[in-house]
Amino acid sequence: MNYDKRDMQKLKNEDIIWYIYFLIVIFALLANKYEEDYLVNKNYQDKLKGRKINIVLLIVAFFIYLYFTSEAIEDLRISKMTNTGIRKSEERLITTLTFLAAGTLAIYAELDDNSTDIDLAIF
Repeated sequence: MNYDKRDMQKLKNEDIIWYIYFLIVIFALLANKYEEDYLVNKNYQDKLKGRKINIVLLIVAFFIYLYFTSEAIEDLRISKMTNTGIRKSEERLITTLTFLAAGTLAIYAELDDNSTDIDLAIF
């Protein structure tokens, strides 16, 4: 396998992820605006809109870190085959698994919020 070609593809994928992060920032600001509108006007629909946006953003972030986790697993496999950079690959895998676990907990916490009437059947 040509590792340079694989690294080049990884960089292209990460470029796409950076564009997605840019969109996440924009939508997170929109969600905050809805939350602010709710606090000022007490319009419950604004709160629901902001919450829905946050849930979608958390799910998108979860899938991004799922991708990074799969890449870290593949990097560790390659490192063990070539017997180089094993520790770095292990550390990267631990880091991505930590972010993945945190994202899962964040999604669960947002869906388990009993202060709203939203009933989402994601899990």
